[in-house]
Amino acid sequence: MLKSWDWIIFLLFGCLVFFHFRGFDFLEPRIGAPNDERQSLLFFLDFEDFSCMMCLDSFLGLYQKLPIRFKTSNSWGILVVKKSEGEENRLVRIAKKKLEGFVQANHITFPILVDRSQVFGELAERGSGVVLFDENRKAVFRYDFPLTNEQFEDIFANLME
Repeated sequence: MLKSWDWIIFLLFGCLVFFHFRGFDFLEPRIGAPNDERQSLLFFLDFEDFSCMMCLDSFLGLYQKLPIRFKTSNSWGILVVKKSEGEENRLVRIAKKKLEGFVQANHITFPILVDRSQVFGELAERGSGVVLFDENRKAVFRYDFPLTNEQFEDIFANLME
């Protein structure tokens, strides 16, 4: 179970990553920013879940129905690789190769990075999932894969507001 400080650190790091790569300037006011720039998705994929077809199908089902802005600029992915001593480099190489094939085969257009330092390791202990950062509501939502129908509907209800 994540401690409150772990969540705070995770959220701050996630926000910094999103804002950095989207060219967000912290000194520039965001008055009148369109809604599509005020929501972001962070997908975290546990490498072990590549053998969970329900998890992958759930991820792909969500990805395919996402509005275009989330397929191109408002989403990021993190592949979490739980390393063991001595197999660190080999496992990361295998994970990167599988990830490249998965991204290519499914035409995934947002970037997915490999978490070499296990920054997101605790987040993925419950498995793969998606985090919705919603600046409009000043809230963060987490959904674990495989998604239920209610979770799927909730994600899109939040994205369309």
